[in-house]
Amino acid sequence: MGYIGSVMIQATSDSEVVTVKPISIGFTCWCWETQRPKAILRLAQRLGVSVKLTVKNRWLQRDVEAQVSGRNVDHFIGEFARHG
Repeated sequence: MGYIGSVMIQATSDSEVVTVKPISIGFTCWCWETQRPKAILRLAQRLGVSVKLTVKNRWLQRDVEAQVSGRNVDHFIGEFARHG
């Protein structure tokens, strides 16, 4: 498994190569809300997806952007929307 540009390549059990383009999600929260970005990482780990987080602090707000890729991205997006 590796990255080429912005496309992730995964080898399946059948030796077939599957390319998956990451999906971007994002939200804004207060700077003192440290649990929300950690919750994304815990959810990703539980569902077996790869996440790359980018956090930008802006005054009292924090902009969090995540690029999500893997087999369970649909399930991850559904859980994120339901509990996010």
